[in-house]
This record gives sequence, structure tokens and C-alpha cells, in this order.
Amino acid sequence: MAETAQERTEEATPKRRQDARRKGTVAKSVDLNGAVVLMALLVATPYVIGRLSSSFGQSLTLGFRNMPGEMNLQALGGYTWTLLEPCLTPFGMLLAVALVTGVMCNFAQVGFVLSAETLNPNLNKINPINGLKRLFSLSSQVEGLKATVKCFLFMYLAWTSVQSHWPDLVGLAWKHPLYAVSSVGMLVHSIFLRVGIAWLALALLDYLYQRKRVSKELRMTKEELKQEMKESEQSPELKGAMARRRRKLAKGRMMDAVRKADVIVTNPTHFAVAIQYEHGKMPSPIVVAKGADYLALKIREVGAQHRVPIVPNPPLARALYKQCEVGDAVPRELFQPVAEVLAYVYSTLRKIRKE
Repeated sequence: MAETAQERTEEATPKRRQDARRKGTVAKSVDLNGAVVLMALLVATPYVIGRLSSSFGQSLTLGFRNMPGEMNLQALGGYTWTLLEPCLTPFGMLLAVALVTGVMCNFAQVGFVLSAETLNPNLNKINPINGLKRLFSLSSQVEGLKATVKCFLFMYLAWTSVQSHWPDLVGLAWKHPLYAVSSVGMLVHSIFLRVGIAWLALALLDYLYQRKRVSKELRMTKEELKQEMKESEQSPELKGAMARRRRKLAKGRMMDAVRKADVIVTNPTHFAVAIQYEHGKMPSPIVVAKGADYLALKIREVGAQHRVPIVPNPPLARALYKQCEVGDAVPRELFQPVAEVLAYVYSTLRKIRKE
């Protein structure tokens, strides 16, 4: 089927991706954040539980020592704070682990993005028709399918973990309380560990899916690509100003090069071409400056100020001006006339020095 103008077949340009980031459209998996935070908490929990047990014992000791003499609201509040204060540090550590891990995982996915556009009021967000469209959209169906798969998978993992520990659970009533608590803790840790590993695997797949979805969503039509290229072009005024500045800089560099030239070939007034040649360092003479009319006059003036020989040779000046750009080597067909001019200049300079 022939491609229509509305088909999004072109990959998003860097500008479109940057604009999408400013609007908050980025590839991000919420499941990946949750899975990584859960795994981090499972790693930190054994250490925190050790701290929590000692803090709980400390709370009981302080509770017995600081029993309030009379029961009023102020005394009861102070007593409650005395009991809870030692346990706040372990719980604060768990909260810090969850917060830092979540922020780092989010930063690893999308980088540093601050978007205020998603907070702007938008009536379309509360439009019932748009809400129904989002409810039955492909994205909502995929999210619902993911939630169903996660629910059944986590239930299955929890049930198989309980089955593997069932013989120990049946006899807990006749075991020592510490052993019973340890057995239940191992069961809970086993369940969360299995769920965390499965959740992490699903989250990685979800992140790849989100990247592909956002990339497809940001694709552009050929017309949009052409329009963006037009918008990115500079205004004629700015382009003209930049061109004038480039020409000014180029003229300045040319005038500096004229000072080191060996000879200036002229027309004698319309064209001027400055040539430099260093024997043993350059394979052939180089055109270091050229100009017509007013620029030719400036080249001759700078050359005269720095005592650069000026040789009128209209045919050679016209040929060099048309065939060479600044920085080009002299063409092979012009070697002979240029060599004759240089030889004339060098011989004239030697005569002047002898005199």
C-alpha cells in the first residue's frame, strides 16, 4: 500500500525528543522502581531487624523505668514518645533506603527531568469521553494485562513458598517462640525474595516495552519532518549578519597573510592576488589573499605598507583570481608564469640589497 502523508514512518529528531522530555513524555517503568526498591529493602532488612530488636529491648527498659505516676494526656504522650524513640532510627533507615533507591532508579531511567507542563490545568484530563477513550485504549489494556499477570504470578510464588515450608509451619505451636518467629521470618523473606526477583524480571521487560512505545509515539510524518527543518532554519536577517561577520573575519585573516606574502600580482586595479612561497617548506606557491575592486585596493595598500613587491600582470592576475581560492596552491598550468614573477622579484630584491 502506498505510504500516505499521515503515516508516522520517520524516527523522531533530537529536537522532538527534547520537546517531549520537557512535556514529561519519557520512557519510564514504574514497576522497575518498585522492584528495585523491594530488592534493596530485602538486602537492608536483616541489618535493620538486628537494630530493631535491640531498640525494642531498649524501649521496654525505658518504659519500665519511666512509668508515669499519673495518667493524663501530657504524661501519656511523653511516655509514648519514650517507647517509640529508640525504634525510630531503624525505621528511618528503611525509609532512607527506599527513598534513595527509588530516586536513583528513576534518575537512571529518565535522567534529570523537571517538567511543569504536566501540572498545568487541562480540561481534557477530566473530560468523561476522553476518560472512556483512555480506559479502553491499547495502553490501558496492556497495563491491565500486566497487573493480572503480576497478581497471579505473585500469588503462585507465595503459595509454592508456603507449601515448601508447610511441615515447619504445622509444628510451630509446639516450638520455642524464638524458633517460631525465626521460621515465620524466613518464610516471609523467601516469599518477598521470589516475588522481588520475578517482579524485577517483569519490570525489565516493561522498561524495554516503554522505550519502544515512546519511540513509536514520537515518530514523525514526512510533513512534520519538513516543517521542523523549516522552523529550525535561521531568519534571513540573522543569516546575513553571520555571513557579514564571517566575511569580516576572513578579510582580517587575509590582510594578516598579505604582510607575509612574497609578491602581489595585480590587474593592475581591478584584481589583486597575494602569493607566498617558502622554498623547501612548500611544494608549490600558495594564494594567501585575493580580492577585486575595493578589496584589491586594500590588499595593495597593506602590501605597500609592509613593502611587499607589487607586480602588474593582468592575464596572470585574472587567471589566479578565477581559478584559485584563498589557501589553494597555484594550479600546474600557472606554475611557469608564477615562477617567472617570483624569479623577477627575487632578482630585483638581490639587486637592491647589493646597491
